[in-house]
Amino acid sequence: MSQLHSLPARARPAQQAYVIELGEAQIGLVSRRADERDFTFVSASAAFRALDGQRFATPGAAETAARRLFRSQRRSPLLLLAS
Repeated sequence: MSQLHSLPARARPAQQAYVIELGEAQIGLVSRRADERDFTFVSASAAFRALDGQRFATPGAAETAARRLFRSQRRSPLLLLAS
């Protein structure tokens, strides 16, 4: 990924997209057009809807945010009641 960041904007592909996975589950994706600086998160799971539309500097930053959200949901008392 670091090579893409070093390319001039005109040399980048028209759009970049990366699937975000936690374990074997696909929980969303991030994408950006060549004219955008940040990646936008699109949720593929209701559990990660809180991240929908958020912008991240890198796909790795989006994955980190998803992991944090997942950990906080696992600790939630409401989630424990639902199980």
